[in-house]
Amino acid sequence: MEENWDVIVVGAGTGGIPTAVFAGQRGARVLLIEADERIGGTLHWSSGQMTAAGTKLQKKHGIEDHPDWHFDDCMRISNGDFEPVLGRIAIENAAESFDWLCDNGFEPEPNTPVAGWGHEPHRTRRYAWGPDGGLSILQAMEPQLDAEIARGTVTLIMQTKMTRLLTKDGAVIGIEVEARDGEKAEVFGQNVVLTTGGYAASREVWAELTPNHPLRSHCNPYSRGEGILAARAVGAKVDKGEQFLCSYAGVMQDPNDPLSVRGGLMLNPHFRRPWEICVNRQGKRFVREDHPSVDVREHALLEQDGMEMWFVFDEGIRQNAPHFHSEIEREHIVGLFNKHPSYFMADTVEELAEKCGVDGAGLKATLVEYNEAVESKKDKFGRESLPRPFDRAPYYAIRAVGFTVLSPGGLNIDKEMRVLDTENQPIANLFASGEVLGKARISGKTYLSGMSVLPAITFGRLLGQKKLTWRGLNSAAAE
Repeated sequence: MEENWDVIVVGAGTGGIPTAVFAGQRGARVLLIEADERIGGTLHWSSGQMTAAGTKLQKKHGIEDHPDWHFDDCMRISNGDFEPVLGRIAIENAAESFDWLCDNGFEPEPNTPVAGWGHEPHRTRRYAWGPDGGLSILQAMEPQLDAEIARGTVTLIMQTKMTRLLTKDGAVIGIEVEARDGEKAEVFGQNVVLTTGGYAASREVWAELTPNHPLRSHCNPYSRGEGILAARAVGAKVDKGEQFLCSYAGVMQDPNDPLSVRGGLMLNPHFRRPWEICVNRQGKRFVREDHPSVDVREHALLEQDGMEMWFVFDEGIRQNAPHFHSEIEREHIVGLFNKHPSYFMADTVEELAEKCGVDGAGLKATLVEYNEAVESKKDKFGRESLPRPFDRAPYYAIRAVGFTVLSPGGLNIDKEMRVLDTENQPIANLFASGEVLGKARISGKTYLSGMSVLPAITFGRLLGQKKLTWRGLNSAAAE
């Protein structure tokens, strides 16, 4: 491995690939390292949802849109808890990034763009994704990376992680790397770009940066916070770890493994009206199950003990309600009860409560109250979907938890994507893009539809295309 590079990119994922591609296209000698045995990072777990205003896709469908309208929607949905400078950069450059993907083979789902999908809707149809989720994005970017590797501008080293940043006189001058076989080396570069992802796969880092909420995640197992910790060790500011909002809701395959969460429960009333109820450890309902705002339901779950709930129904509901799981067929669900650690079944309400570990008196009173609401068609939470009472044994419950696919906290950067120190001053030669910045940096304590993947691509593109400089840049560009 050569020891001196124009640009070192740490992480070959959503932000790292476009950084390397566009820097390579400008003639930089780029070293791209990746800890995994494959490129793509979180794109292997992501649904790949992207939001941009003024795209070719919108124009094709006759949709009028503008970045200012997108910005206003983000401010509205986040209740103003949205970093405006970085948000503006992400939004004003989003259409060019989205169109770049489309020009290079990305094909949006035929029914897109839409105004909303799973989270709070925008006022305009600007929300799109591909048929293979995040992999659709990777399939568009990978040939661009391969082309730069073939040209010799980008060198990709796999199964190699950064162990620390190298500094001199307060400036970053390179990184120490470690291969999977344990061999270490120091490599030097004029620019170091951290695109290492978040920390939602690390119990230790989560406990330190987001201590007030339990870790339950479904994410890239390489999201261990290593880039964040390495930057902090050279003076970088790390913040927004407390700006966490859980997703609603996942099932733990192993109650003792916080990384074992899987989705699939269809709890969004836009897609399936609820027949079941959701209760907390006290056996009490805590939210209107058919509330049209997922943000309201997520915040309600966030406040529950252990960030957990039980999805409760009886035999009558099981037989008659629309199927509630997108990944497991109806006939297979029955076989999970009392065998899977999160699926419970009993002949009485009291026995069900005991198996679940919830308050029996509370659950029994809740079902009585709910049955009265079904009879009167008046629910105290304002629930409108009241199809039938609980009146037929056996009774069922599925333990579900608030979980995350992204970590909230991370590094702060300025408008040039330079990493800032604790005094909000840029650390020389150190840049960052993607989840290493933290989800909350551009979303606040909510989920802004499509504002995770595309900003990472956009910041990476801008870094490679415009922001990074190196000795010999002008002569290389002239060639």
